Amino acid sequence: TPMKQAQTSIARGIGGSKVIEINGHEVYCSQGRVCAEVDVLSIDADNSDYGKVRVTFKNRTGDSVLVKIKLEIKDENNAMLDETRSENFPIPPTQEATYEYSGITRKNSKVRVLLNAAN
Repeated sequence: TPMKQAQTSIARGIGGSKVIEINGHEVYCSQGRVCAEVDVLSIDADNSDYGKVRVTFKNRTGDSVLVKIKLEIKDENNAMLDETRSENFPIPPTQEATYEYSGITRKNSKVRVLLNAAN
C-alpha cells in the first residue's frame, strides 16, 4: 500500500507544497489545490540515455483540470542533468491521462515531476 499512502499524502497537501516518492522518483506539488485534484499514479522512466518518461495522472474531480508539468532529471548525487520547459497538460474529468516526454532520461537517473496549476 505505499502507492495509496503516497496518493493520500498528496491529497493532504492542500495547504502548501508537498514532495512524495513514487517508483523511486519524486513529485513536487507546489500548490495544494493541484495535489487535491490530481493523483499521480505512476512515474516510469527508461533506464537508458535519452529514453522516455511517462507520468500517469488521475483527475479526482468532475471537472477538466489543466496542470503545468515540468520534468527534472537528476543523477544519484541529486545533481541536475536535464530539465524540460513547463507545459500545460489537460486531464479530463474523473479520467486517467499519461504525459510522455522522450529523449530526456539518463542511465541510473531519477525523475522529479514539478506540478503547478496552469495559469
